[in-house]
Amino acid sequence: MITTTEELAKLGGHLKSLLGQFITDRALLEIQWLKNLRQYMGQYDPEVAANIPAERSHVYPRDTRVKVKGGVAKMMEMMFPAVEKNWELATTTNPSIPKDALQTIIDTLQQRTDEQGQPVPVTSEDIEREVRTFAEARMAKMQDAIADQMEDPGLDHPQLCKRVVRSGYIYGFGVAQSPIVRTQTERVWEFDPMLGTYVAKSKTLKRPYAEYFRIWDAYPDLSASSWDDQEMFFRRYVLTRHAFRKLADRPDFKSAVIKEYLRENPSGNYSAKSYESELQLLAKTSNLADRTARRYEVYRGLGFISAHTMREAGVEVKDSELDQDILADLWFIDDVVIKADKAAFGEKPSDQYHAFIYAEDEDSGLTGIGLPEEIRDSQMSLCVDARALKDNQAAVAGPIFEVNTSLLPKGRKSIGAIHAFMTIEREGDGAEANYPAVRQLTTNSHIAELLQVIQMDRQQLDVESNLPAYTMGAMQNQPLGEAFRTTNNMSMMMGSANMVTKDTVRAFDKFNSSLVGSILKWNMEFNPNEELKGDYQVRALGNISLVAKEVRGAALDQFVTTLTEEERAILDTYGLLIDRLKARDLPVNRVLPKKEADAIIQGMREAASQASQIEQGLTQAKTADATASADKKKLDAEMLQASADATIQEIMSRVEANLANAKSAEDRTQLENLKTLLASAVERKADGQGSKKS
Repeated sequence: MITTTEELAKLGGHLKSLLGQFITDRALLEIQWLKNLRQYMGQYDPEVAANIPAERSHVYPRDTRVKVKGGVAKMMEMMFPAVEKNWELATTTNPSIPKDALQTIIDTLQQRTDEQGQPVPVTSEDIEREVRTFAEARMAKMQDAIADQMEDPGLDHPQLCKRVVRSGYIYGFGVAQSPIVRTQTERVWEFDPMLGTYVAKSKTLKRPYAEYFRIWDAYPDLSASSWDDQEMFFRRYVLTRHAFRKLADRPDFKSAVIKEYLRENPSGNYSAKSYESELQLLAKTSNLADRTARRYEVYRGLGFISAHTMREAGVEVKDSELDQDILADLWFIDDVVIKADKAAFGEKPSDQYHAFIYAEDEDSGLTGIGLPEEIRDSQMSLCVDARALKDNQAAVAGPIFEVNTSLLPKGRKSIGAIHAFMTIEREGDGAEANYPAVRQLTTNSHIAELLQVIQMDRQQLDVESNLPAYTMGAMQNQPLGEAFRTTNNMSMMMGSANMVTKDTVRAFDKFNSSLVGSILKWNMEFNPNEELKGDYQVRALGNISLVAKEVRGAALDQFVTTLTEEERAILDTYGLLIDRLKARDLPVNRVLPKKEADAIIQGMREAASQASQIEQGLTQAKTADATASADKKKLDAEMLQASADATIQEIMSRVEANLANAKSAEDRTQLENLKTLLASAVERKADGQGSKKS
């Protein structure tokens, strides 16, 4: 008999009784969970397998497994983009900040002056703006701290979420516990005034992390209307003797009680549950050695206990709290309480136990419905048709013969396997000889029809699971129409297939917000760095990631092409470039910091301006050169014309002189004609110049 107080014994009895009720309440769920797991593993339930004759096909197409694995992979691909977090912190609408920080902001604002040196009045808007700026600066520091904690190998956020999501897809829900605190020793450098230099010292730090555990070890309050309304939550631990003994070394456990229990129960108290043998068969580990030896089954209960009961159990409770129910952290083995204390964190059980519920509605109960249960009828129909196909294939794969043993030689009742080149002897005469001793029978083949039925089963599975085969890369038997010919159209098809998935994404966002929120609350309460703390809340970003990345990237590219020069001038093109990279899951650190980028762009603009000035100067020089060349050509023409006029006048003078000295009428006539011709040329030139002037 374990030595303990009467009050602790009473509390232990109450916890054991309440746990027994939770175990009974979960019994029907365990039956369904086993069915879901067998369906996922591709194994028939015992009652179904018993009705399939041994000589018939036992094939089991594992389409459920494909859908579950594809759904989990799809969720992880969407919820964990390569270059972005799936959560962020946001300040509240009216953030609260420490009083000293607020006073500093007001003092700084009151010191402002205008150009004339007069004080600038402080407005409410000024204070709110500065308060929000202060809160957002602290928020960025807190976000970096949480991101660092979640990247710790002890947490491994993506892997933890994958296990929780897979559990949710198979069973209906998955659970993680957070925050759990661990201590780690780090080296820090501190200045030693005695030595006048920095020296290395060890510093013990506390870090929060999260832990996944199987739903088989979770006993929620199934009578609650929602996950947040649970009065109590039990978690089961199966510990080795050494691990159980280590609990006695922790100051928050009752060391003497644990040691006394170990002395009285050296072989442990663990006995396998009924479902555990089924799990071992499915895991192919049923042949391992006895697992019950030196194992201890311990339960942790996190829930509300009356303040009076907690005080009677030895927990310090204030008089002002006696009218309340306290969130208690209770550990017990059998009916022996080994820890009773106030919960170190949270206001309700769901603050430490975070659930991803795959399909949650008013008819699904507290733990939801798993994907195998949703598509079970279609999976069973596929199994029936697949077995019929294999049985029919076996029936038509080779000839079937009927043998009349009366016509075989005496003493021979069988001919064995029939094959080519064999000789079959027979006896008998008269009427018996009219029928062959061996006669081939034919069986109709229905392979084509069964293949069509199987295809219909798989199409129905696509509809019920909302996971069409093409969303997981399987293009066989898919309609290769226009929708599959371009990347954008394919992305639109994928986006349409994601419509129903949004509900699952919202469920993940709820889980992720709760998980990250617990890390945030732990930092707000226990992180020694006061500069991180403020009025924040967690905002999940899963729904944003649901949009097809190719469609979003194409939309951004098209948007850029429609911008006018005025619109570009007032748009943050640097931020738009970052958005385009993120839409394609490309690392944004390939882009230079904004200050460097602005300096490079300014240099490019100055170089472009200088090049424009040089080009303008060259153009002006070319224009001046062309003008000078034209003037020179005009002057040359005028000089040539003047020379021609002088030549004509000289010829006219000679003609007139010759005309006066002409000796014969014939010479006179020729000279008159020449004079008339020259005068006509001069007249035409004068008329041409007159028309140009006019």
